Amino acid sequence: MALDPIDKTTTLTKVTERLRAELDSGRWPIGTRIPGELVLAGELDVSRPLLREAIRGLTNLGMLEARRGSGTYVRSTASPEAILSSLDTAEVREIYEVQLAYDVQAAGLAANRRTGQDLDRLRGLLEARNRAEDDRADVEGFASADAEFHLAIVQAAGNPLLLELYRYFVVRLEASLRTVHADTTVPTCGYESHQTVFDAIRIGDAELARASARAMVECAINALDQSGAARSGGPG
Repeated sequence: MALDPIDKTTTLTKVTERLRAELDSGRWPIGTRIPGELVLAGELDVSRPLLREAIRGLTNLGMLEARRGSGTYVRSTASPEAILSSLDTAEVREIYEVQLAYDVQAAGLAANRRTGQDLDRLRGLLEARNRAEDDRADVEGFASADAEFHLAIVQAAGNPLLLELYRYFVVRLEASLRTVHADTTVPTCGYESHQTVFDAIRIGDAELARASARAMVECAINALDQSGAARSGGPG
């Protein structure tokens, strides 16, 4: 099925949007080769350089894949831009809910895979995090210390994909921690919840580590709900 031409005020954005619409529609399923550059440029009535730039942009996003000597294939119909946009606009409670899924899985894996070096690092970060919790005025210090502890658990989990996903997520988590720690109406959950997660990882009890991680994050969610505090808070 041929594509309708784009109006003469064509821009790179318009060409990219049209190609993304085709991907969203399912007419170009994952794994299939899209029409050739000459064909698409003719159907859309756009220049080949402009079309080539749009395809390059979608390739950089991981939606298309160029295969030398074979053509361009559909790799994904989902854009990571939507994920990043959702992270930027998410409310604090939404961030905590996502953290719950990440941290529970990471804690269980870390209990099975942690090394002695991992434990030494976690112990030091936990001590720094607990000291920072006492100072409600040092918002930046607490947010950074708490986020580092959680990220270290994910690193100890030994799953490279989970770690890369969390690296994106932890920036927004740290921003949420700043928002919450600055609001003195939101009670802290104390040292115990984080200590319990560390102890479970230390003794290698994956089931206890997952349960403790769940309790740790749910404590933060409940504290937020009970305080009636504002739920939003961006990375600024």
